[in-house]
Amino acid sequence: MAEDDGLMFNFDTSGVSTPVVTVRSKPKGGGWKDRLHQRRVMQFEAKKAQTPRQEGMGARKSEDPVEKEQQSKEVQKLLGEIKGGSAVTKSKTATVNAQLSHQANKQIISSLFTKNPEIPSMPRNLQQDHNVASNSVVDTSSFTGIGLDSDIVEFLKNKMDITKPTAIQQNSVPVLIGKELPKASVSAANDDDDDTFNIDAEVKVEHDVFIQAATGSGKTLAYLLPIFHRLLQATATATSGAPPSRELGTFAVILTPTRELAQQVYETAQSLVHMPLSRGSGKKLHWMVPGIVIGGDSKSSEKARLRKGVTILACTPGRLLDHLENTKSFCVDNLRWLVLDEADRLLELGFQETLSKILALFEERAKRRGRVLGHTSMATSLELPRRRINVLCSATLRDNVRKLADEALVNPKYVSATSVYESADQAAADARSRKRNRMLTENYEEGALGKKIRHLDSDEEMEGEEGNADDDEENFSVPSQLVQKAIIVPAKLRLVTLVAQLKNTFRKQPTSKMIVFLSCKDAVDFMYFLLSHGAMEPEADFAGSKSSKYAEDLFKNIDAAAGQDEDGEPGSKSEGRKKYVAPERTGPTLKDEDIFLESTVFPGAKLYRLHGSMPQKRRTESFLAFSKSQHASILFTTDVSARGLDLPNVTSIIQFDPPSDLASYLHRVGRTARLGRVGEAVLFLLPSESAYLTLLQEKGLRPDDESMEAVLKLMAKSEGNVRKGAEWQLRAGEIQVMLERFVMTNMTASRLAKQAYLSSIRAYATHISAERHIFHVRFLHFGHCAKAFALRETPNQVALGKGNNQKAVGVKKDKKEKQEMELAIKKKPKFKKGNDISEFAVGDISAYYGPRVKHSNDDNE
Repeated sequence: MAEDDGLMFNFDTSGVSTPVVTVRSKPKGGGWKDRLHQRRVMQFEAKKAQTPRQEGMGARKSEDPVEKEQQSKEVQKLLGEIKGGSAVTKSKTATVNAQLSHQANKQIISSLFTKNPEIPSMPRNLQQDHNVASNSVVDTSSFTGIGLDSDIVEFLKNKMDITKPTAIQQNSVPVLIGKELPKASVSAANDDDDDTFNIDAEVKVEHDVFIQAATGSGKTLAYLLPIFHRLLQATATATSGAPPSRELGTFAVILTPTRELAQQVYETAQSLVHMPLSRGSGKKLHWMVPGIVIGGDSKSSEKARLRKGVTILACTPGRLLDHLENTKSFCVDNLRWLVLDEADRLLELGFQETLSKILALFEERAKRRGRVLGHTSMATSLELPRRRINVLCSATLRDNVRKLADEALVNPKYVSATSVYESADQAAADARSRKRNRMLTENYEEGALGKKIRHLDSDEEMEGEEGNADDDEENFSVPSQLVQKAIIVPAKLRLVTLVAQLKNTFRKQPTSKMIVFLSCKDAVDFMYFLLSHGAMEPEADFAGSKSSKYAEDLFKNIDAAAGQDEDGEPGSKSEGRKKYVAPERTGPTLKDEDIFLESTVFPGAKLYRLHGSMPQKRRTESFLAFSKSQHASILFTTDVSARGLDLPNVTSIIQFDPPSDLASYLHRVGRTARLGRVGEAVLFLLPSESAYLTLLQEKGLRPDDESMEAVLKLMAKSEGNVRKGAEWQLRAGEIQVMLERFVMTNMTASRLAKQAYLSSIRAYATHISAERHIFHVRFLHFGHCAKAFALRETPNQVALGKGNNQKAVGVKKDKKEKQEMELAIKKKPKFKKGNDISEFAVGDISAYYGPRVKHSNDDNE
């Protein structure tokens, strides 16, 4: 059969949209490149022929320039409404899409990814992404880039494992070292007439600095690094005069509200003075001596140190004022830096008058300073500030802090983690603007949103009420990697839930370091002692006694399931039950010399405590021991540890007692998730306190909800005690009875429990008035609250000092009372025969004792 090249069959193609494609045979002849090229040409033509024609399907393009301009304006207007955040209906969005297509003259092709409504930008989820750190170190800069001395940079990298500055350090360090400040020529006419002064020298224009930084952002190094930098530069450039020595006195004073924060600043300064220096640079460190003066230490030893000379002094206000007034050898003539760390806390603690006196004394000493003679010695080096630089560090910009800033700061710069401002008003306005923009992204209703925005735009409302002014600034922001949780716990289950939470945390991370915040020092001592010894086995005589059997029976009838009234009111079914009397023994006691205790409830963990009533030596030792601990440990503390302290590697914060105000909440949770590390903060609340979550929500601090049952079930499951649905409740009951049994059998535990219970009730009444509608004593069930302290006595018994454990303490007292009662009975007068007492008389007949003698009106008995 002969080949028919190019043979075409004639088919009817009516009704078929696809055009007829000419079938071509395989190309022949020529080289392989020619044949490949021909095949590709044929494939391209076939593909082109199969593509449907689009002529006449597109939208008509307007040729009228006036009409084009009008259409463009309408589109831009609608786009502006969308970007501006106004509500745009679906019809307007469809109109925008249609006009955009009309302008672009593009065909709308039916597909899965076309003709879909525009996806709006979603508001930021209040549940933050905890995997991304918001206060981590800044990668866009370096310590060298912001002007720090090379030796300091090497020391930070090699010894402290810090390679890049945080955001607040990036903004504050250049200002404090004067690197980016304008320079002004100083002439002999406006400075000194001495011929040794270089007229052409340029000095840095110095600024006082207000540092507003969130907790955990590296604020301590933000002011210490510039101080050390400039002292090093001054030692290297000094050409004549006396060599650097500690006899020059104090160059920097750092005031802190608490002794622990002063100790922390002192430890940081101690590490910096031991940095190695490059040879031949002329820089010297041997003369720099950090020191500390705080209440509770020996004043005579402090005077001896100040007499020898302290270059950088960390102190508390009261002790500093004492030395300024009474220690004549305390030299501050060369003082160049005064740092008020945690200035808002200093004012809250009532140091306003003390700070004013300190500032006045420093001004008086500055007037006695000799003239600056030029670049002749370390003390008069131009590398040092020409005057005293005042630095205020505060997390807030409240009215009282602004007032202190106006009094203490000269030519100030206001530095935050985001920018540097010329005034407090500018910083506050920017904070309001940023908060306004943040609120625009949140899912508020339009009416509520407008009201909140108008409130933020009103300066009068912002500065209206005392106590509320400026508390809606950027003060209540926490690191995004901080996981916040809130557990609603009934009062009776607070203690076992705390134990369960601690056990669960240790199970997830065996080397966890945790801080438990309590409202008063008595609660700190009790929890510290209870959770250290609470799992001790009872002694043999107690274990085999009837009292032991009674305790076991109580476990089976937790919370008076057999009908016992929880408040111990008369008429309860427990009245007929024999009263338990604790055996007479002492057991372990609370000793002040113990820095930590090994826990029996959490095997392998060390427990620490810290509060203001501890001896200063023990406070310092406990603080340093917990800071340096690398093992599982728990610190029980009051708000004395809430501010400013940098406790390394704290993984979890538990607020067993709610904070006294929102600012305290912020500072408490700031002890973890520092410098980009992940942390957890758990808040315990009673059911009556659940409205507190609304206050936190308004400040952007809303914790995630966590179920109490989930916490208890997880503990029971991890211990292998859950085989049936209700067995987690039995495990919780076992822990409660174990702790109650220890309190019943140990006199120290019983005494501490009662003191802690009463002190906690009193502390509950100290919440600020703005939160009194949430935290009010009348909302508490006193009987249930006693269970949180492992007490079985009624509140009335606790208040009167009575209870199960009183026999061992008051045997002699009972014996003495019995003797006095017998003596009183013997002295009672007898009835006389003539007394007319009715046999139907009721009440106390002792009123009829003695002779019935009528007294005259003149008698005064």
